[in-house]
Amino acid sequence: MKNYYKALAGFQQECPVLLKDTDAYNYKYVDLTKIIHSINPLMKKHGLGFTQMLGTNLESGNTCVTTTIFHIESGEVNSSTVDIPLVDLKGQNSYQSLGSGFTYLKRYQLSSALGIVSDKDVDAYGEQVRAVMPKAPVVSKKKAKPTGNFAEDILKVKEAIEKGSKWVDAEKWLKSSDHYDEVALAEFKDKIDG
Repeated sequence: MKNYYKALAGFQQECPVLLKDTDAYNYKYVDLTKIIHSINPLMKKHGLGFTQMLGTNLESGNTCVTTTIFHIESGEVNSSTVDIPLVDLKGQNSYQSLGSGFTYLKRYQLSSALGIVSDKDVDAYGEQVRAVMPKAPVVSKKKAKPTGNFAEDILKVKEAIEKGSKWVDAEKWLKSSDHYDEVALAEFKDKIDG
């Protein structure tokens, strides 16, 4: 894998930061077309290529995407496979939902495999929300300011809203600290509405 890693390191030294400039529901992301357009000349220069195949994971039986990065001259390859979760997305039939999952995973698998850096990453906030945590106290004016820990603060906001607080009150509470910008507030709102 010596040739592969040498070429990958050369690619990473020249790959620009790709700004998240495509709007989605309350967040931004780097479009797959932009990623491919930005990386193709550098991959060619460093003798790299990639494939992204839709298939069936033989171990799980689930639909999956396999991303393979390869070094052209040596034939050295690095592959990863990720199952595509089957979820119902609002306003989409099952084929459209599968296509959305496929495109989403292609973006993130390719970016991960190549070490592509994008600007401020708010996707990790969603991962923190899934952590199992004890119930937090109700948000009120007498309580401490937000901690800056998204997972803790989202629990406080959700509990306060369940007990009758309005989103505007939660938003004021979140803004009372320097921890959250407008992107993070939109992510909070998305999690509350979702």
